[in-house]
Amino acid sequence: MRLASYSQTNLALGSDVTLTLVSDKSVAEVDKIFGGLWHYIYVFERSFSRFIPGSELSLFNRSAGLRVEISPEFRELLVAAKDISEATGSLYNPFILPALQRAGYKKSAVPGYEQDPVDDYSKRRVSSIDQLQIGDTWASIPSDTAIDMGGCGKGYLADKLGAIASSLGIASYRFELGGDIATAGTDEFKHKWLIGIQDANNLSGEITRMIECPTRPHAVATSGTFRRRGHVSAKDWHHIIDPLTLQPAVTDIRLVTVGTDSALQADVLASCVVIVGSDKSIDFLRSHNVKQVLVQNEGQGGAFEKHLGRFIMKESISRGRL
Repeated sequence: MRLASYSQTNLALGSDVTLTLVSDKSVAEVDKIFGGLWHYIYVFERSFSRFIPGSELSLFNRSAGLRVEISPEFRELLVAAKDISEATGSLYNPFILPALQRAGYKKSAVPGYEQDPVDDYSKRRVSSIDQLQIGDTWASIPSDTAIDMGGCGKGYLADKLGAIASSLGIASYRFELGGDIATAGTDEFKHKWLIGIQDANNLSGEITRMIECPTRPHAVATSGTFRRRGHVSAKDWHHIIDPLTLQPAVTDIRLVTVGTDSALQADVLASCVVIVGSDKSIDFLRSHNVKQVLVQNEGQGGAFEKHLGRFIMKESISRGRL
């Protein structure tokens, strides 16, 4: 059979999720693979969303101070979160949830779900990552803290979806989970995947920047201060919290795009760059062996851009080869 491209889009994880598979398998086989991927996504969301009171994460936070039996998946996610937190010097910290809620991000941002009941931990403290204790089948956090997987969850999930697809004989895929994209292989015409990058100062405008992904498993994550934001108590807020001030990061960065071999790493590092600011962004990313980045600040006309390696951006569509 000839290669064909199949795509499905559904609401999950607070945004539209689009799964694209390229395969010579039958439609029935591809549909079965889609079913398994969507099932994994929805189980993951029900298990680890702070906006679902019955999720394993929510029950874990309510049991703060106790040693809690956890699922193997939760243990793997917690270990990944702790490792990346330590690697970034706690610029990423899952304990940031109380500060995030104090800033204003308490309710779901998904239209229609804004008034759903959620647990309020805004009066708890932000702990250091070493206070997350993980055993073989259990985990614990201090009684006056709470954690959130939002900073790394989508990246972790994108990596897992790629591994699942590969194990089922899918060599080419493109998974778009909000601002996180995981790719492998090529499209049905055997062209490398192209990913469009928004203009930070014209988010609704035509996309004029493109990058070309390698055929090996790859990930691109975008973060910025334009999403998950609002106004509370006469203050504007956004969802990226500076761990030093425990307030929304004061930054000159409007939008940052990071490309690496790991979606979890790209997801976390993109947000960390927003916190460190444009002047320190390149050195910070080089210290993490990142070779793809585009930083756009609040400058006039989006003129300020920084690049690493061969992540080439031009005012017309271009292919940045790795």
